[in-house]
Amino acid sequence: MSEARAVDLDGELTIYTAAEQCPRLLAALEESHTVRVGLAGVTEMDTAGLQILLAARREAERLGGTAEFHGAREPVLDALAIVRLDGELRPVGNS
Repeated sequence: MSEARAVDLDGELTIYTAAEQCPRLLAALEESHTVRVGLAGVTEMDTAGLQILLAARREAERLGGTAEFHGAREPVLDALAIVRLDGELRPVGNS
């Protein structure tokens, strides 16, 4: 297993972009089993975006790695809080 792969997501992380974003995360996990997902550029997130984050974490765990989320801003933090996943998927660097 190699070192963590960084994947930066930006723009909308919604039902309209989920089909494009999820394969990027899963491909990065296949390469290294550990990803550092940058969320600073995410401007909007809905439940499809949440599903992508959960799928990345689940796949990382299945492969024996991790998925870390970094730099989340208000749209991501708000979406996590609404569905009460803010404790479970708390991005690194956010209190």
